[in-house]
Amino acid sequence: IKEVVQGLDKKLTIDSRIQFYAYKHLSNYIQANNAKGGSAVVLDNISGEILAIASFPSYNPNSPQRKIKRNRALNDAFEPGSIIKPLAVAKGIDMGIISKNQVINTSPGFINLSGRVISDPKNYKNITVSEVIAKSSQVGASKLALLVGIEGLISGYKEFGLSRPPNIFFPGIAYGVINSRQNITDHEVASIGFGYSMTASSLQLAQAYSVFANDGYLKDFKIFIDNFDSSFEQKVIRSDTAEDILDSLKLVISDGTGSLAKLKNFEVAGKTGTSHKASSRGGYDQSKYIASFVGIAPLKSRRLTIFVSIDEPGLNNYSGGSVAAPLFAAIASDVLSYLDE
Repeated sequence: IKEVVQGLDKKLTIDSRIQFYAYKHLSNYIQANNAKGGSAVVLDNISGEILAIASFPSYNPNSPQRKIKRNRALNDAFEPGSIIKPLAVAKGIDMGIISKNQVINTSPGFINLSGRVISDPKNYKNITVSEVIAKSSQVGASKLALLVGIEGLISGYKEFGLSRPPNIFFPGIAYGVINSRQNITDHEVASIGFGYSMTASSLQLAQAYSVFANDGYLKDFKIFIDNFDSSFEQKVIRSDTAEDILDSLKLVISDGTGSLAKLKNFEVAGKTGTSHKASSRGGYDQSKYIASFVGIAPLKSRRLTIFVSIDEPGLNNYSGGSVAAPLFAAIASDVLSYLDE
């Protein structure tokens, strides 16, 4: 008989109170909006710790179902939609191709690329690059993507960590796939510029946005306190580029699609995303969406990055600005009060 060898103790960075807040608000919003599911991720930009990873529906050992054994924040990759636009713009600014105050002509409210039409809800006419982000203009984002080019977009997304799995020990962790085939059309380049023809996970997108809070540095966030996860930190954009994007993300809240993410006592910055889901029959299902929001709060300390997504919200309330932004606000408000920021 062999003597029992005790295993190693591992202490998670997950804060039970923050995890409770994230799960409580996530489950409430999903059920209130008749949604299929969703995820929430809370990162501490200063310590590099993952404070919460919530997924709904959650696994219930009393009613085991294979389809909900996964953690959506870690195991699911999806087309992020407009959440991706600031990353594309950041790459363009860093390359010296565009600037945040550069004016983009989006008239007459649509653009024809490769025989396909990309349109905005209205004609925004002449708007700055920052306003392209704030108003989430598809026409503006398309023109910017073509300026950056497919090589710039792909290299930029890779630098933001979207093509490799987050460096944490978790089974089946998802990571993004980016369309990088040869002979890509202008329409496909534009699509990649506003978050289609590519995928990413909730954790990947949260980590990517932490770059704007961390002076342009990308880091691997850890889930074990004893540094089981290997550390990684890399400068991916200039400091002034990170500040330019933060200014644009503030405009999203004050004068753009993210007004419902406002907090009473804290200034925040963030971005909405609304993406069609792919159809099993090919193309996209016009009745199924993923609504998302990612924000940095509070701006004074830039301590937290919070990402939330809602899978297939009801058709009466399906946009990132209308359903995901207020979910972010609910989680952020409780977490910041708890942390006494």
